[in-house]
This record gives sequence, structure tokens and C-alpha cells, in this order.
Amino acid sequence: MDSVLVGIADAIEALRDGLTEAINRGTDKPMRFALEPIELSLQAVVTKDVNGRIGWSILGVGGKYEAARTQTVTLKLSPWWKKEDGTLTSDFAIASAGVAGDAVGPHD
Repeated sequence: MDSVLVGIADAIEALRDGLTEAINRGTDKPMRFALEPIELSLQAVVTKDVNGRIGWSILGVGGKYEAARTQTVTLKLSPWWKKEDGTLTSDFAIASAGVAGDAVGPHD
């Protein structure tokens, strides 16, 4: 039954990978999108490994688990962009097109 569970870190990494791919696919498109805070709702289960460590796992697509053990968890993620100098900024778009040319990343 545990095969239907996915770690929260793995799920968020897959979301990040999907958003990055969306950026790459959109670089030559006339319509672009700014990235807003992301709200992710999922069915989660509190788990305990063989060493007694407690963690959270989420149900994979089509996964089923005992209803009494699942909870709906909503995560609100605010995306940040790591700039070349190592600082982080929340002022960026997935991609934009303008008179000065296309841009992906922070607004300078």
C-alpha cells in the first residue's frame, strides 16, 4: 500500500521541474505568464519509518489509503528566483516579451 505514497519534497520537486519546463517551452511563444504564489492542495498521510521517524507523504495519482489516516493539506508556495549574484528575488516573471526583447527571470 505504501507504493501509492509520494514524499512531499519529491512532489514539490516535480512541480518545480514542470514549471521550469513550462518556462523553456514558452520562450518562443507570444503569450507569456507571470508566476503568482502557487496553492497546492493534496491528500497527505502521516507516516513513520522503521527508525521511528515521523514524516508526511502524499497520495500519488489514483492512490487510495484509509480515509481515517488522510488529511487535506494546502501549501501556499511563493516562488523566488536565485539571481546570478546569489541573492533571491520575488520580482520576476516566467517569461515576458517586450520592446527590449524577451526576458525570463527577475526584473532589473
